[in-house]
Amino acid sequence: MRDMQNLDFVRSLAVITVVVEHTLLALNIHRIGPYNVAYFGVLGVMVFFVLTSIVLMWSLERKPHTLDFYIRRWFRLYPLAIVVIALAVLFHAPTAGTPEAFFNYSHPGLRDIFRQATLEEWPDRAVMSVMWSLPYEVLMYLLLPMLFFYVKKNFSLWPVLVLWAMVLITQRHEPSDGHNFIVAVGYFLPGIMAYIAFARWKPRFPGWLLPAFMLGLWAIFWYHCDFHRGWYFCLMIGLGLPLFRQMKSEAILAPSRVIAKYSYGIYLTHPFAIVMGLYLLRNHSLMVRLSVELVTLMIMPVLAYHLLEHPMIVFGSRLAARAEKKYEQSEVKHFRQGITG
Repeated sequence: MRDMQNLDFVRSLAVITVVVEHTLLALNIHRIGPYNVAYFGVLGVMVFFVLTSIVLMWSLERKPHTLDFYIRRWFRLYPLAIVVIALAVLFHAPTAGTPEAFFNYSHPGLRDIFRQATLEEWPDRAVMSVMWSLPYEVLMYLLLPMLFFYVKKNFSLWPVLVLWAMVLITQRHEPSDGHNFIVAVGYFLPGIMAYIAFARWKPRFPGWLLPAFMLGLWAIFWYHCDFHRGWYFCLMIGLGLPLFRQMKSEAILAPSRVIAKYSYGIYLTHPFAIVMGLYLLRNHSLMVRLSVELVTLMIMPVLAYHLLEHPMIVFGSRLAARAEKKYEQSEVKHFRQGITG
C-alpha cells in the first residue's frame, strides 16, 4: 500500500484523540479552557472517514471487483463489532453513555441489539455509543465503488469538489450539532479528493511538518467545532495530506505503525478499558484507575486482532478470491456458450 507511513501517523493520532476524549468525559471533565472535550474525538472520527476513502480507493485500484470489495469489507468490519456488542450485552457493560452521562447501560431489546449489530441504522437504545460512525461507513461502502469507477474515467479533482459543495448546500439547514449520512458524505469525499491528489500532485513539504499541520488543524477546529465545521476540517486534511513527503522519524513512525495496526480494535474495545479502569475501580486512586485502563487498552486490541480480526480478514480474503474465481469461470462459460450458440 502506498504512502502509508504518513497515514499510519494520522490514523494513530485520530484513535488516540477518541480514547482521550472518552477518558476525560469518564472523569467528568467536559471543558479544557475554551475547548469542548466532546468534540476532541469527533474530529478524530472525521479523520477516520477521510482515511477510509483514501485507503479503500487504493484497494479498489488494486482489485476493481465490487464483489471482492464487499466480501472483504464485511469480514473486516462486522465480526469484531458483533463480538463487542455481545460482550456489552452479556456483562451489562455501561458503554452506551453520552457526554453528559458517560457510564450508562441502555437495557436494549432484541430489536435494538439487532439494529446495532447489523450496522444498518442507529437504534433507540444503543449498546455501544462509540459505534455511531460505523453505519455511515457501511452506507459509504455502497457508494465508494461507483465513485471509484467514475473517478477512474474522470480523474479530476473538480467534479468531486463540486459534489462536496452540493452536499454542503443541501445540508446547510440541518442543525449544526446533528449528523446524518448525507452530512457524513461531506467527510468522506475529501478522502476521494486526496486519492486523486496523491496521484497528481508532487509532495512539496517535508514530512516532519505533518504533525504540526495536523495538530494545528485540530486546535483551530476544536476551538469552535460542530458537525458542519467538520466538513472544512476534512477538506483541509484531504487536500493537505498529499502535499507532505513521507515522514522518516522512527521515533514517531514505529509507535504509529503499531497503533494504526490495532486502531479498529482500540476504537471498539477502549470503552471496556475505561469501564474496567475508571468505573469498576472508581473508589481507588486516579493513578491506579488510569493504569488499569492503560494496561487493559494495550491488551484487548492485541487479543482482538490476533484472535478475531486478522483470522477474519484472512478468511474474507480467501472467500473473496474464491467468489471472484467462480465469477470469472461463469463469465468464461457464458462467453463460450454465446460463441457456440
